[in-house]
Amino acid sequence: MKRVKHSKFKNTGILFELLVRQITLEVLNGDTTETAKTIVSEFFSSKTELNKELRLYDLLLKEKYNSESRAEKFIDTINEAHSRINQKNLQREKYNLIKKINESFNMDEFLSSPISNYKVLASIYKVFESKNYENYDVKDVFNSKITLIENITSKQSKLVESSTKSEAVVESYKKQDKDLRLLTYKILVETFNKKYSNLNERQKSLLKEYINNLSNTTGFKSYIEKEIPKIISELKSLGKSINDKVTKIKLAETASVLSKTKIGKVVSDNHVSSLMISYELIKELKSKVNGK
Repeated sequence: MKRVKHSKFKNTGILFELLVRQITLEVLNGDTTETAKTIVSEFFSSKTELNKELRLYDLLLKEKYNSESRAEKFIDTINEAHSRINQKNLQREKYNLIKKINESFNMDEFLSSPISNYKVLASIYKVFESKNYENYDVKDVFNSKITLIENITSKQSKLVESSTKSEAVVESYKKQDKDLRLLTYKILVETFNKKYSNLNERQKSLLKEYINNLSNTTGFKSYIEKEIPKIISELKSLGKSINDKVTKIKLAETASVLSKTKIGKVVSDNHVSSLMISYELIKELKSKVNGK
């Protein structure tokens, strides 16, 4: 019996997620070529087999049922729907998509970005792909199916519930526009511009570096380590212009905390948050000093 090997290279769900992330990078960097957006609009339009497969990935990722029996029936139904996709056209489209990505980006860097729901996406791929094997490892595919059942029946945390509400808004927009994947880009840009319109250049730069270096933790670590001393120096300098004793104490405490910051192999979200807060503090203090 053959094990169904997972290929990140051929996983439609992973490829789409990485392309959307690349679109985010283009927005942040002001990249007018919009390469990732063009690829998404070409290969994931509503008429493609890739889009049909992506919809099935999406359903298995997001749908929730309160019983394992219902979850199992749902998986079987989705798997049956996948069988009705024109497999020959799907493979051709996927081949051309991978070729296009390889021509447009450094494939090793493109695929090296961490995927939070990697295990579930890999399990979906294995369940779908097993239909192409005459004699596959049943236990291996069964374990993948169990992973999907656990994902579908898992209780949603508050964070996921909040995310689901946002997704519901996106879904309502999707119904109004047949070209669903172009809409993803539109919503992404509008949301980003609205949410981060008040950020200064240093905060925007931090976000750009954060996303640009998702696959290069060493590069981002170096960036953070260079920024911390600059922030500490600036806080101390601003402290000399502040007369309020309480504010001075808070500034000293912030500088002290930053000076003791230790960064391991990976920069955590807490490090990013600390810098964002420090930039905001500096912005407010400068505003007060200049307003005198």
